[in-house]
Amino acid sequence: MGFLRRQLREQFEKKKPEALQADIRMISGCQDVQTSADVSNVSSFQLPDPAGNAGGACTSTLLNVLYKDHQTPEDTMSFVELLNKMRENLEAKGFSQVPQVRVRKRI
Repeated sequence: MGFLRRQLREQFEKKKPEALQADIRMISGCQDVQTSADVSNVSSFQLPDPAGNAGGACTSTLLNVLYKDHQTPEDTMSFVELLNKMRENLEAKGFSQVPQVRVRKRI
């Protein structure tokens, strides 16, 4: 069974679009031993949505950092800088979760 899985994975790797043939980066809401917090009103994160709906603290912080000063973050900020700003913002708001960046190298 392992041989068949490996063969199917190799076929998929050969056929997948070029955009997927890169390293994969993911921002996780917290460390593995933590729980990601939800907030009942995201208006304290100063997001463009004035309704202040419920949402995740990490996602709200990510959006807050990306929307700040109407910058183009992909041109001005690295993953590490983004992660550090998210951690600082969450800590300042009293959240104990520590966002992580996960990288999966191309197979």
